[in-house]
Amino acid sequence: MKYVLHNGALISAEEAHLPISRREVLFSFGIYESLKVRDGVPLFVEEHLERLSESARILDLQHSYDPHHFIEAITRLVEANELDEATLRIQMFGGDEPFYYVVPFPLPRYPNWYYEEGVPTISYEGERVMPRAKSNCLLLNYIALREAQRQDAVEALLVNREGNVLEGTRSNLYAYHRGAILTPEQDVLYGVTRKHILEWGRQSGYNLEYTPLPRRSILKREYEGLFISSTSMGAVPVRQVDAVEMPSLQSQAKFHKLITQINAHLNRMELNEIKKAKK
Repeated sequence: MKYVLHNGALISAEEAHLPISRREVLFSFGIYESLKVRDGVPLFVEEHLERLSESARILDLQHSYDPHHFIEAITRLVEANELDEATLRIQMFGGDEPFYYVVPFPLPRYPNWYYEEGVPTISYEGERVMPRAKSNCLLLNYIALREAQRQDAVEALLVNREGNVLEGTRSNLYAYHRGAILTPEQDVLYGVTRKHILEWGRQSGYNLEYTPLPRRSILKREYEGLFISSTSMGAVPVRQVDAVEMPSLQSQAKFHKLITQINAHLNRMELNEIKKAKK
């Protein structure tokens, strides 16, 4: 990584810094968004910018940067760094003089067993502040994921005060049951990949149920399958929650087919986006 963006200007990565005397930095009054670059093309930029704008609206973080500004600047960043594959993180802080950085990171790679066997997770009690906004208030996410990693788990599933599992620290959550896709609707982040999955599910004839997923129901194995999703990993089945093994993919042919179909659809969407950008 040679360059990052600072308020639309290309600067060297070494020049990037956060003004630690700024109240907005100290109090984490900021928002962020992560998007994927594949084959040199930033994917679904407009949708990610819509969510960035929604996060700003929820927090009343006012700024003057419009989508055209971001699209043009991100294009220059990708070209300057000669990026083929990457994750771009837009990090914005508010206040009287709002500012932002866009920083490239390596695109995460996930082992095949994530998709073939499923991943272990833990449940963790805690509720995010202003959960519809993708804000810098990430302390809960950090300590919950740290605990998951201490237990050799891939993700921590956040449980609210009613005992419902809402989402992961970096993922949305779904259950599959009797031909329907279930997912929480209240107090969760509306991920771009979540949107794509639910649109595909509706078009493919699956019943969609926006409903809480009680932890007790998950630990009693009342669902035929659980899975999580994010921009970088797509759809990943959950093999275990705490000490409880979920039904295996091999024993649930319909659920296994669902995961395969979702990831194939997400890949097609990315390829179409790349093809459109390179016309």
